[in-house]
Amino acid sequence: MTPPPADPRTPGEPTQERARRTRRAIALAAAECFAEVGYAVATTSEIAARAGVTKGALAFHFPAKAAIAAAIVEECYEEWPSLIQEATGRHARVVDLLGDVFARVAAQIREDPIVRATVRLQAERSQVAEPMRMPYVDWIATSTTLFRTAADHGELRPGLDPAALARAAIAGFVGVQHMSGVLNAHADVIERVTEWWAVMAAGIAADGAEGADAADGTDDHES
Repeated sequence: MTPPPADPRTPGEPTQERARRTRRAIALAAAECFAEVGYAVATTSEIAARAGVTKGALAFHFPAKAAIAAAIVEECYEEWPSLIQEATGRHARVVDLLGDVFARVAAQIREDPIVRATVRLQAERSQVAEPMRMPYVDWIATSTTLFRTAADHGELRPGLDPAALARAAIAGFVGVQHMSGVLNAHADVIERVTEWWAVMAAGIAADGAEGADAADGTDDHES
């Protein structure tokens, strides 16, 4: 008689915590698959194997591959407000704050499977049979508010439209990270984003405002 499979549960672990841990393992495994081979090629069998769960356990938490993709994208975008909040405490000026945030997102693209997967899933969103959060909209809205604050504080060159600046900033970031991905598999994404923002900041900052954090002694982002 074949013995039953070993129980993978940790002794004494609450059911809710075990379910959370399993769901997290599936999401991370799926993110790695999506980032490496793309949504269409990734399979639930491979995701389950990487997560160390059965296909039945995967289906219990996510009814379809598309549901995993949507959950990954949602998790990624939920991190955006916290990045802004953390950077706000480090920088007195909006231009420096945004440069810090863009650099940190660039680092996540290189290091965080959830963020890497989101970048690819958004590029392949037409293949995902599940509604996913629309890209860029929240970023543009938040950046518009920040640029308005910068204008009110005299940080920007006179006459610049905060909404137009936000659209240009987000479009620029997306373009730079995409080019880094195509040319170097994002190996140089932090350097290219930092380089781009230095040029952008020099063009929009009021005279004497650009780079003022360094003069104030505020810590800069270190990759």
